[in-house]
Amino acid sequence: MRIVDLRSDTVTMPSPEMWAMLRSLENSNIGDDVEGEDPTVNELEEKAAKVIGKEAAVYVTSGTQGNLVSLLSQTNPGDEILLEELCHIYKNEVGSAARIGGLMIRTYPSNKGVPSLDQLQTLIRNKEDIHEPPTTLLSLENTHNYHGGVIIKPEVFKDMRVFSEKNNLKLHLDGARIFNAAVGLKVPVTEFTKHVDSVMFCLSKGLSCPVGSIVAGTKEFITTARRYRKMLGGGMRQAGIIASFGLIALEEKWINRLEEDHKNAELFAEKIESYDLPVKVNKPETNIVIVELLEKINISKIVTQLRKEGILSFNISKEKIRFVTHYGINEDDIKFSAHIIGNTLSKFLNR
Repeated sequence: MRIVDLRSDTVTMPSPEMWAMLRSLENSNIGDDVEGEDPTVNELEEKAAKVIGKEAAVYVTSGTQGNLVSLLSQTNPGDEILLEELCHIYKNEVGSAARIGGLMIRTYPSNKGVPSLDQLQTLIRNKEDIHEPPTTLLSLENTHNYHGGVIIKPEVFKDMRVFSEKNNLKLHLDGARIFNAAVGLKVPVTEFTKHVDSVMFCLSKGLSCPVGSIVAGTKEFITTARRYRKMLGGGMRQAGIIASFGLIALEEKWINRLEEDHKNAELFAEKIESYDLPVKVNKPETNIVIVELLEKINISKIVTQLRKEGILSFNISKEKIRFVTHYGINEDDIKFSAHIIGNTLSKFLNR
């Protein structure tokens, strides 16, 4: 049976160029990364820092670990941090900031990931009041997963930088899909990252590496981040074997390939909308399409039926199904998937 996996861009497989890079490795290309002796990891970190526009970078096992390392490195236990109410750190990282970091979490509402500065200001604690936890960090997510892969524009980051400095806050970017944002707007990725103190981005999503993420910031920040990476069990040894894939992923040609995923997402949304069903299809800005059911129905049954038909997806709420385009999904896959999904929704919605 034909399978089209639209659950996430984490299901990507390495490109032939990545496999070729791996096969070219020799003993001289790997070493103990904990001791800073893996040449391939060192090369990846140097390249990542340059591409993202920061002084230094560290290779971590996952985006979740990268976000936690970033938070721990810039706060103290008992601090309060501000997270968007639907962000990945708050919803999908197992409460690690609270459980491991001892951090208070305060969420803020947003318009597709963008907060109101006036409303945000009301959430800042008085650092002089001994009864309150000090607010010390603000986090943004770009692109924003649960808002449908929307892009938070560079001018918003500029405003957030000014706001953070005014309130003596560190500014962190969960940039798991930050290159999707850059390609989507056709601007350098540094237009976003130059405004933040720390940034995490994933190699294992749209960039198609099998494992790993990058945390970047100042040299001082990264020195601290390495300590927390070790504390969290992320001190890898001959990690050049997996880091080698990232050297290809950060090539400009491979980053620009993300535009193909964006075009496939647009086509997918258009095809679903053509069925004229009681659903709301978000207009994708990058590679995520969310289909919202406007009639009450058991969404899990739809996802299960789609799986039986060969289309894999995630329901992210009782009304919404998420579909993500990525490397390995082509135009024919999109047309096939949209046809199956349209027919399945028609049956469930009696249309």
